[in-house]
Amino acid sequence: MCRATCRGRCVSALEAICSVELPTARNVLVVNNYRVAKERSVATFNERCDHSRPVVAGNDKHGHANTIFARRIILGGGVQGLGVRPAIFRLATQLGLGGTVRNTTHGVQIDVEGIAPNLARFEQLLPSSLPVAACLTKLVSQPIAPSGRAKFVIEKESASGPLAARLPEDRAVCPDCSREISEPSDRRFDYPFTSCTQCGPRYTVIRSMPFEREDTSMVEFAFCPECRREYERPGDRRFHAQTTACPECGPDIWCTDEAGDVTRRGNDAFSEAARYLTAGQIVAVRGLGGYQLLVDATNDSAVRRLRERKGRRAKPLAVMVESAQSAERLAFFDDVELAAFRDVSAPIVLVRERANNGLAASIHPGFDTVGLMRPTTPLHVRLTHRVAVPLVCTSANREGDPLEYQVEAAERRLANVCDLWLHHNREIVRPIDDSVVRIVAGRRVTIRLARGLAPLPLDLPPMTATIAVGGFLKAAIAWSNGVQAALGPHLGDPQSLASRDQFVSHLAAVQQLYRFGAEQLACDMHPEYFSTRWAEQQPLARIAVQHHHAHIVAGMLEHGWLDRHVLGVAWDGTGYGTDGDIWGGEFLASSATSFTRAARLRPFRLPGGEAAIHQPWRTAAAVCDQLGSQAVDFVHWPGWNVKPNDLALVQHLVARPRVSPLTSSAGRLIDAAAALILGLDRADFDGQVAMRLEAAADR
Repeated sequence: MCRATCRGRCVSALEAICSVELPTARNVLVVNNYRVAKERSVATFNERCDHSRPVVAGNDKHGHANTIFARRIILGGGVQGLGVRPAIFRLATQLGLGGTVRNTTHGVQIDVEGIAPNLARFEQLLPSSLPVAACLTKLVSQPIAPSGRAKFVIEKESASGPLAARLPEDRAVCPDCSREISEPSDRRFDYPFTSCTQCGPRYTVIRSMPFEREDTSMVEFAFCPECRREYERPGDRRFHAQTTACPECGPDIWCTDEAGDVTRRGNDAFSEAARYLTAGQIVAVRGLGGYQLLVDATNDSAVRRLRERKGRRAKPLAVMVESAQSAERLAFFDDVELAAFRDVSAPIVLVRERANNGLAASIHPGFDTVGLMRPTTPLHVRLTHRVAVPLVCTSANREGDPLEYQVEAAERRLANVCDLWLHHNREIVRPIDDSVVRIVAGRRVTIRLARGLAPLPLDLPPMTATIAVGGFLKAAIAWSNGVQAALGPHLGDPQSLASRDQFVSHLAAVQQLYRFGAEQLACDMHPEYFSTRWAEQQPLARIAVQHHHAHIVAGMLEHGWLDRHVLGVAWDGTGYGTDGDIWGGEFLASSATSFTRAARLRPFRLPGGEAAIHQPWRTAAAVCDQLGSQAVDFVHWPGWNVKPNDLALVQHLVARPRVSPLTSSAGRLIDAAAALILGLDRADFDGQVAMRLEAAADR
């Protein structure tokens, strides 16, 4: 970028003339760890940059280097809850600079002052001095008047106005904290709430931003003298770690049995839970974002009992293992999959299972992949260590209901589901499920955006305060408060009354946290979706969005193509079309705001409408009938349990458009193929038969 090899000395000049932003666009240049938008004026930057000497911020007109100058620097991106302020404090102190650093609603604000050479050195070293986990996407630097501060301090700022700072995501327990809780001589041995600046709860404990302890659920736990010393000691890795705690002053755990009696507390609760798991019992554990149901993953009868009680007939169950080495004994990992498994977000990673690995067959019947995850908290680390076998780890709820996260509600609603509850008394402010990812063509693809990954910042320009309320299956909402946009965590399917109540509560919580009131809503065109009906009842402007156009524009956003025209291919199960038909195999010539339907899959009938989704044999029969394959004996088709009267009814329904709507759905067409090839006559969850077909093709 520079005309000469200035080795990054021109960065101060760059900061003086532009705001460095645009984190995820394709057209970016990297300068000294900054991501700089290409459309910024490179010519202006080169013109102002003297490459023959280091740039010093603040030499007076006589060149005196001992004059005190000051600058205000704003850092944006993922810069809160990661030890950024302590890192800045250490750098400023090492250079003998005075000033302040604080978390604000717009990011991290640094007011720093000192002699010109040291000030310039501070700006030069700042990006590389931040923690590795920090994601710097914006840097604005400008001169200010010195305030006479001789020392550098970390300050706190009150919150006001729409939130512009990125929310910190929850982070899985780090190696340093894992070592502490495994060392019997350490004061945090076996302590399930050990954390530091690099790990621990963030999103799930935040009540308001900026991220300060008094604005989280950790405010209920006052520091003991030793934790206070760690928090205030600059050289300590817990310096200004907002979730710091220990057995003397932090949250606690306890066990409750089916009768509602407290059976064990503290470390004894670990032993009690481990005893239950070893005996094949089901334990509900209050984790980072809510309760999880755990059971021995090698005990098939225990896994089947969990399925029966939870009402989860066939959907695969995730498995938690103690380490990456344990995971590799169960499944095949390439380097990218292993990196995803070890990531600080600790998602469930879908990988190809090894044969005869000892896992219960009922964990994922009919599939060749298994979802593996590592322990996310110190509680999980020590529990998996005690049990020493892989554990099924699935959301604690009855199928169709939202995740349980409150103590009393969990005991009431999970009665007759689990045999023991392992509780803790740190409030979960924002419930969230586990994330799920898969590696496709060497790239990480998020299947479920949740703990550790949400909320996800979206690279969108400022706009009217808007909430997009999402679709139906696997619902999530997105929003812009006018200064930043984000995609929220997975909420599930809003089918039950409880899940719909959670949906509405989440909408209110988002507006409270991001400090805005929505002025308009975006919703799916489908008139029967709960989210659409809810939006229609609100006294706000409303934008109806075609389902498949939304899919394509999401892909355009991901690749930074919102300013382009594309041919987008959207294949899924169901989407309401502009002609009133059910779409799902679409080729749309699209811009960010409009589209033309260029092509589609050949339409076919869905006998009985939604019933065909749960009974794919109906679609198979309709497609074969449409193709003239009436000689196929569906009554005796291998694997199908279809009565002659049912088949006759479907053949009658195909000729009645009112009860057999047309669709171009690729998802339903694949269901029909899977029903014929594999002899499947029912689907217990969305996507099951397509996943079964994929597994068969892999073999």
